[in-house]
Amino acid sequence: MKTQLSFVLLMLLTCLLSACGKPTEEQKKEALNEVPAIDEPEKTIESLFEVEDGFTLLHLKDFEEFAGKSKEPVSGKNWTEKDGIISCQGQPRGYIYTRVALGNCTVRLEYRFPESAEKNADPNTGFLFYITGENRVWPKCLEVQGKYSEMAHIKSNSKDITLEVTDNPEAREKVRRPIGEWNAIEVVCKDGALTSVLNGTEIATSKPSELKDGFFGLQSEGNPVEFRNIRIQELTD
Repeated sequence: MKTQLSFVLLMLLTCLLSACGKPTEEQKKEALNEVPAIDEPEKTIESLFEVEDGFTLLHLKDFEEFAGKSKEPVSGKNWTEKDGIISCQGQPRGYIYTRVALGNCTVRLEYRFPESAEKNADPNTGFLFYITGENRVWPKCLEVQGKYSEMAHIKSNSKDITLEVTDNPEAREKVRRPIGEWNAIEVVCKDGALTSVLNGTEIATSKPSELKDGFFGLQSEGNPVEFRNIRIQELTD
């Protein structure tokens, strides 16, 4: 009798274990369908970058393009944007500029020359401030150099404007990152005076000139270059 009872209990235990065994593929699918989907927030360009309070992130659509002396829209050939990165092929030589003129402001951005630019030991671009007058190559304005050897140097782009500039080449050499890596530029424009900061270190300052407002632009100067996270803050004080 004890032997028969043990056999019955063993059979019941075996059945219970079978019932609680691994789920079938159908059961897996049904279980997955019952789990509510989690809505992921849509990724935007703004969410890819750090945009500080008071700053506005610029896209390619916020610029117009000039090549030579001929006005033309952003063509999608020399200037393109993908995943928040504005790419410039370097030809034709010219520049894009903001649709709104700026006075006192702070501009922050990151840029790099692709590794392919190493074929040129000193690739070139620039950041134009207070663009005014005739649209030509190059316009009347001040420039913060993007050229690799002179990164963050400040100069005048007009023979009519003499600029008094203080520059720190030793600091530039110390903080400048190699071709292929991103360099961060900050420029503070205050009553016509410019201060440039490279990767967190002040590099150059200029005394005020007659130019105190105008458009902001990016140069196409013969070499491929990429820009990202371009932010502008207009200063009221």
